[in-house]
Amino acid sequence: GDERGSSMIQSVSTAEHKTEYLRRLSGKPYFEAVLGTHLRLFGQHPASGWAFYLLPGTAVLELRGGSAVVCGVLPGGSAGEDAREELAGFLRFLCADRLRTEQPLALAGWQPAAPLTLWELPQGSVLPLPPAYPAELVRDTAPSMLPVSRLVFAENDAEADEFYSTACTALAHGVGVCHALLQDGRPVCTVGCYEQSNTESYMAAGVTDPAWRGRGLARRLIVEMANTLAAERTVRFACEQTLCGFYEQLGFVQNGKDLHHLGPDTLAVVAAQPDMDDLAALMARGRDHDRNIQPGVAGEEGAGEGSLQQNVILAALAAGQHLAADVLG
Repeated sequence: GDERGSSMIQSVSTAEHKTEYLRRLSGKPYFEAVLGTHLRLFGQHPASGWAFYLLPGTAVLELRGGSAVVCGVLPGGSAGEDAREELAGFLRFLCADRLRTEQPLALAGWQPAAPLTLWELPQGSVLPLPPAYPAELVRDTAPSMLPVSRLVFAENDAEADEFYSTACTALAHGVGVCHALLQDGRPVCTVGCYEQSNTESYMAAGVTDPAWRGRGLARRLIVEMANTLAAERTVRFACEQTLCGFYEQLGFVQNGKDLHHLGPDTLAVVAAQPDMDDLAALMARGRDHDRNIQPGVAGEEGAGEGSLQQNVILAALAAGQHLAADVLG
């Protein structure tokens, strides 16, 4: 029936809602693994900070902090206009400052940022191994997660705590795995998988300690984890377009799908500066832990991040965002 006048955004609160939410994600690369895992792990726990909604049409919405993700399609015509208007108001009300979408989405108050490219290693495939690690490093396939979380979010304790609780919850429920390279028991490089579906393992949170960048640690750690995971499922991850050459070199293939990004209009002012592409890349990185696998190779390719951080500091303040420039190296 005509739902005008009442909210079209439906909180996922019943078993039926949950089934419908998962049905709308079914078979969609990235979204089924990532949003599906979050619903299964946190759907019963409102205090976890995660929230899940059914939108009009075939769309769903996931929210956590200022980060929002929309998968699926809103209706066409006037119903679609109403839905977009309500969604824009809802996101504004909840102070969302970053939006990732499956399809391009025109929303009042939001600007498109650079999309991310989805990469994969098909199930059953094996990549050639990059050169061995330095002798003083030990690979741990079940590292202590507290020091790992401090490595992944070295600049921000709140983000490190959120990542720690999410990762530990996933691992405790048998979802995914974390690998780290230890020097005297301390992690200096990590990559993980904290979201899975029956057919996909989503790889994320790859970071190298600044002192160890440029030595190829992340290359080998990523490839070893991907090979392990690909024995059972297709492995996927998202990266910025500037890093596509790096992952192609390692042997990953493009999935053919982009993840679209939107940032609030407040950032558009700063985007007019010459560093527009850098800013878009930083916005795309957002604050999800998968951002850390993206700038991977900035260190290895010798790109400096310092000037870029200064250029976006105003944008960061305007959006209330912590735009860390973590690099894998």
